Amino acid sequence: MAVTSPAPRRFRQTDWLALGLTALAEQGPSGLTIEALCRRAGKTKGSFYAHFPAIEAYLAALAGHWRETHTLRLMQEVDKGGAAQDRLIALDRMALSLDMRAEQGMRRLAQLDAGVATICAEVDRERVGYLEKLHGESGRFTPEEALALARVEYAAFIGFQQLDLGLSQDDLHECYATFMRLVAPPSFRGRP
Repeated sequence: MAVTSPAPRRFRQTDWLALGLTALAEQGPSGLTIEALCRRAGKTKGSFYAHFPAIEAYLAALAGHWRETHTLRLMQEVDKGGAAQDRLIALDRMALSLDMRAEQGMRRLAQLDAGVATICAEVDRERVGYLEKLHGESGRFTPEEALALARVEYAAFIGFQQLDLGLSQDDLHECYATFMRLVAPPSFRGRP
């Protein structure tokens, strides 16, 4: 009896999107050509076109995938329960565990593609709104203060990702965590 190897696994749309986030993190927008993606996947252009009619459709789907995996899923996980303080701490931990290079790459891509720029702007509003909600639920801030703190916190988060301070990713995470300990009231520092 002849030995046959298993059929190669079909590359799904979600595989192309996960591959794209990795390529974006490692190479920036230049890694998102159809040729580069197919080479990275070990697939043909036909496989790519079976899921996306053009690169523009792929970039829009990629931005939507980034929004889902780097924003909406975190919010859903945090919303599973707990006091506002605990949810803020959990959100910070999850956000800081994401690959910052994907965020950096998506923002560079937004400079080149208007559709991606629109999604990035929507994500920014969603993230600030979610932080505002959590700070408001804490009962420690007026609505105006909750919004101001959310804006400052988010600006610091994005700033730490975008600036080249000559620090390792771990150092950037520690610097951001220190910033949050300094601006958050003592009860929000995760200590009794």
